[in-house]
Amino acid sequence: MDHSLKSRPSIKDVILAIFIWVLMIVFFRSIRHIPYDFGEQQAVVVRQVAKFLATILLPLMIIHLLYQKKGDWGIHLPPYSGSFKLAGRTFSLAGPACFSFALIAFWGWELHSWRSSAVLSVIFLLVLLFTLFITRRLPTGAPLHIPNQKITLILLFSIITLITTCVVYDSTPLLWKILYYIFIVAFGEELFFRGYLQSVLNRQLGQPFKINGVPWGWGLIIAAALFGLTHALVTNPPTWPWAVWTFMLGLTLGYLREKDGSILAPMITHALIDLPLAFTT
Repeated sequence: MDHSLKSRPSIKDVILAIFIWVLMIVFFRSIRHIPYDFGEQQAVVVRQVAKFLATILLPLMIIHLLYQKKGDWGIHLPPYSGSFKLAGRTFSLAGPACFSFALIAFWGWELHSWRSSAVLSVIFLLVLLFTLFITRRLPTGAPLHIPNQKITLILLFSIITLITTCVVYDSTPLLWKILYYIFIVAFGEELFFRGYLQSVLNRQLGQPFKINGVPWGWGLIIAAALFGLTHALVTNPPTWPWAVWTFMLGLTLGYLREKDGSILAPMITHALIDLPLAFTT
């Protein structure tokens, strides 16, 4: 196979990516209705394995098998310090913004209602705008074209998470929940949406715009929209209001991916946002 041809932008790559996204939605919706006779622990493990296969293993296999030049997929991770600094500044805004969920509960509003979604959308739009401001002086990372083992290390931790859930499900639930939200949810969703989908769309649509010197294009917006739609469609019935505010969050995460040159900064930010769920669910 001539791998060099696979490195060029192709509408077939976009069609494949959208097709895989649709299959992922169908997969997640269908797995809820499998007539298995599992206990609670087995059901949790099954869901974790399903998310690992669909959002982590599958996109990594596609990138590895179909594309020779892997530097612009965001999976060759830069030095941790710059990514943590970028994520830290973003979370200084996104963290306090998450208190809006408690405020909505205090008001007695239904969390999945359009009214709640409107409030969350405005708040996370402000997070995006202020993120652009407070990160403008941080260096913009270039995609790394030299392979490194950092992505393999994170992949290993995601596998360890599955094993940990099986071993300490009842004895130490907080441990496996923390690992789950970091190495399955945050890593998986950022790898799939910002690493795979956004990169495929960038290749086809280009990045003709710039904000603070950071190139971006319609791929960022479309990937964020698909990220939002996923949060709506995986429930039955679909929770359409959640598609709106998660789209706003997806725009911020997409910008971090372009600013960092990798999926590391959005992954860290995503993990920090989701981490309180380990203590409340």
